[in-house]
Amino acid sequence: GQIVGIHQRPGDLSLNVCKKKAATNVRSNKEQTVLLDTPLEYSLDDCIEYIQEDELVEVTPASVRMCKNPKLAKKGR
Repeated sequence: GQIVGIHQRPGDLSLNVCKKKAATNVRSNKEQTVLLDTPLEYSLDDCIEYIQEDELVEVTPASVRMCKNPKLAKKGR
């Protein structure tokens, strides 16, 4: 339920960030190093401005996290 990225189109994508994407294309057999962008550091104010109606901001002494509200999450995904 944690928010891990920004999608260009409306709607949410459910994904498992721990699972590797399957390389099924013939040209993708080469071993490639993927360079990830550094994570964006949002302040509490930035998080509150960013979230949608079905999202929450979790605040702990160590971090500020954005996540989906499990009570408002759509069933059947």
